[in-house]
Amino acid sequence: MRLSVIVPVHNERANIGPFYERARPVLDSMNGLDAWNIVFVNDASEDGSFAEILKLRELDRRVHVITLSRRFGYHGVLMAGLSKVESDLYTMVDVDCEDPPELLGKFYEAIRGGAQVAYGVRSNREEPAVITLGRKLYYLLNRSIADGEFVIWMAEFAMITKQVRDAIIAPHTTYPFLRAELGYVGFKRVGIPYFRAKRQHGKSHYNILNMTKFAIAAILSSSTFLLRFVVYLAIVLGAAFPLTALFFGMTRTSVATLAVILSLYFLLISVPLISLYLARTYKNVVSRPVFVIDQEQTFL
Repeated sequence: MRLSVIVPVHNERANIGPFYERARPVLDSMNGLDAWNIVFVNDASEDGSFAEILKLRELDRRVHVITLSRRFGYHGVLMAGLSKVESDLYTMVDVDCEDPPELLGKFYEAIRGGAQVAYGVRSNREEPAVITLGRKLYYLLNRSIADGEFVIWMAEFAMITKQVRDAIIAPHTTYPFLRAELGYVGFKRVGIPYFRAKRQHGKSHYNILNMTKFAIAAILSSSTFLLRFVVYLAIVLGAAFPLTALFFGMTRTSVATLAVILSLYFLLISVPLISLYLARTYKNVVSRPVFVIDQEQTFL
């Protein structure tokens, strides 16, 4: 039984050593493992993160590194790690220790107990109340409009079996969104609550803009509701328009003016929504890889 720990890294030099020091004793304590390794996936860091990983590798050959040719983003990094590493179990955890490495032990116990997916449930975190409320409303909205099963509060902090890993990398989509894929593929899941801590070193790359992009990507990856909304809107306007004209006894000029206004607003709403999905479809057809590995700076 082998376990691979996939760790995304982008300009996180100060966090690499502390993460390793916290993760290593937890991994060593897992009874039943024949081997484990930590695979840092370097998303084209520019702050010396790669050199820091190599220092750890000199001390412990269970430390590996995959370096990408340029910055591909969080999910590209995870897909690179999951796709290029062969193991029996996989876990994904951020290097900043906001998601505690110590929880990997509980994940492992859940997997040994029969689960195929063990994931962290962020029960609380230190953030403004308005953001917490917005996050809860967003998750509830996303679950209500998702085409399939959407596991609320699930993030990428999880341990999965090889069977689950094979299922979530199979689609080869240009827009991978791991938490949506984990919900879609099913299997037996166990959620483990924990408190998400503040990062100890460095600056977070996760601001309001990135949070918004992340939220939009989640909806587009898990739901076609916005496309169906265009149809619903067309039906409502098609039924309401003649009824409004008859009820108010509108003249031909007023009817024509109202028709133009409603058509304009319908186009303003529908065309951007359709364009979003069309652009994603186009990129999926082109099917460019979501990551490219720099072989000269990769050691597995």
